Amino acid sequence: MSYFEKNITILQKKDPALVVSLKKTKTEFISVCETKTGDKVPLVNLNEGKRPVAVHSKFDPDKEAARLIDGLDLNKHNLFVVIGFGFGYHVQNLLERINGDSLVLAVEKEPGMLKAALTERDLTKSLSDERLLLLVDPDEDIIAQTLKGRSSRSVVFVTHRGSFQIDQDYYSNVNRLMRSYLSSKEVNIATLAKFEKLWTLNCAKNALQHISLPGAKIFYEKFEGLNAIIVGAGPSLRYSLEALRQNQNSVVIVALDTSYKILIENGITPHFCLCVDPQLINARYFEGVPERDTVLVADPTAHPSVFRLFKGPQVVCSMPFDTMKWLEEYTGEKGEVAHGGSVSTNAYDFAKRLGVNNIYLVGQDLSFTERLAHCRGSYLDEMMFVRIDKFFNQEMINRRQLTALPKIMVPSIDGEKVHTNQKMVIFQKWFEKRNDAHLFNSTVSGIKLNGIKEIELNAAFTACENNVSKMVKSIYLEASIPHETKIEIVKKVSGRVVLLRNENRVVMERLENAVNTAEQLIEALKKRSKQVGALVSRLDTIDEFIASKSSAKSMIGMSIQRTIHTITEGYDTEEFSGSGHEKIARKSLFLYKSLLEGCLFAEKVLNKSEKIAKTFICN
Repeated sequence: MSYFEKNITILQKKDPALVVSLKKTKTEFISVCETKTGDKVPLVNLNEGKRPVAVHSKFDPDKEAARLIDGLDLNKHNLFVVIGFGFGYHVQNLLERINGDSLVLAVEKEPGMLKAALTERDLTKSLSDERLLLLVDPDEDIIAQTLKGRSSRSVVFVTHRGSFQIDQDYYSNVNRLMRSYLSSKEVNIATLAKFEKLWTLNCAKNALQHISLPGAKIFYEKFEGLNAIIVGAGPSLRYSLEALRQNQNSVVIVALDTSYKILIENGITPHFCLCVDPQLINARYFEGVPERDTVLVADPTAHPSVFRLFKGPQVVCSMPFDTMKWLEEYTGEKGEVAHGGSVSTNAYDFAKRLGVNNIYLVGQDLSFTERLAHCRGSYLDEMMFVRIDKFFNQEMINRRQLTALPKIMVPSIDGEKVHTNQKMVIFQKWFEKRNDAHLFNSTVSGIKLNGIKEIELNAAFTACENNVSKMVKSIYLEASIPHETKIEIVKKVSGRVVLLRNENRVVMERLENAVNTAEQLIEALKKRSKQVGALVSRLDTIDEFIASKSSAKSMIGMSIQRTIHTITEGYDTEEFSGSGHEKIARKSLFLYKSLLEGCLFAEKVLNKSEKIAKTFICN
């Protein structure tokens, strides 16, 4: 049996679709030479007329592979992402030396390279190793699917130089995609840890605004034939202010909370301003800004002070979480706006829903252009001066912002390289993945958005008087909600709160029982007690009861998202110590405790909602 037949037999069991593809693949661009050690090495023609390039050492590929792996701390990491497979010498060496629970994820661009490797070498040992995950020219979805549940592992990227030299751009992009995915998972966990309860509590505190204010959807599909500009607060915004002034009557201008004050102070009144962040600092963006016709478009999770400090008309978006989604049974659906992790992504989705023709991005640097984090004149920029003293000057503050996350240099709009970080790269990928032919980048400087056409703002529009402000004002006035209607809704909401609180308290009692039972189960497993079966059965009964209480589940669901991610992404905590059934029991205990904590938090949210409702009715 040939090497190819032996190798393909094993690969068939792991990835049948890949085998079908490989059988159709041609390998003419690869030639093979035999080394002094008798090993086979692929040669690739990178440039016509020049000598082919060897992907592995033509003297001793095994020794070369060992040197590459010697440079790794094999005990420190348990996920090895190998950029470039080639003929697999380095992958084989790595598999032979890593710990048993480690994984190797190898990415190869060329199916022809893998087919040649399967033809020339016996790779049955590597291919049959369950710790090897082999991807051939994967797209972003395949990368995400493969890395799912592995974000908690200690990752090291291993670049195979021979493969990298064949297509540096491709392998650099794969490296960036994988780092971006892993970083976004870490960001998700950190964000949930920081904000999951704040989001829900803000929704409860903003319940009255949700009842009293029109929904964002009153503006949806009302601006067909017009264009929209989304204005961020990137450092290069100052170069676009004059163009924005000239076009403010002919296009829909959507500001972010970070850029709103800059626009107002420069004689530009945006038609909308998006605010979605739950923190108090985002409310400060509107402090001291005089009233304008700009409509605030606020997410229900925004800090309550936003509605007090913003001077002007306001609308709210739909409740994003089931915890308070029930409120819309009485208020009606307010208008969805998709979240992408940044207020600029929300603004893009909002602009799309307006029905405009094209959307132009301005001030979307996503980088530290001119070594600045934000445009001069923004609230965050002004705060820098408030914090300055003789021990902590402006330069030191700015340096801290630039070095808060590891530095990444990426292609910029002007063809050079620009300083960014992984967080901003996540948003770059978000915009690129929209694959929107009607999205244009009119930002003067900053990160290049691949696949998005660049156009100067002045060249994007023809001068015309559409009087967008008049359109916005007319739509808003028609959507006002009568005071009597608000009172009626508040009374209905108060009654619903009582029912929800009663159900939540019943579930809370069962969860207290579940926590005690799970603790008993762990002890029984340690002692190999005969009580294990009865304890498991008791927990099953509790689980069925909790599953039947849909309202209570919805109320506590949002406050335990970090717990769910911790378990599903495979993060090990001290609570998960032990092995086998004991470890499973400890994860159950961890979940029950989190659910119980969620019930206690739901009680707080419901009490807050009831208090606000009673105050409104009395007044």
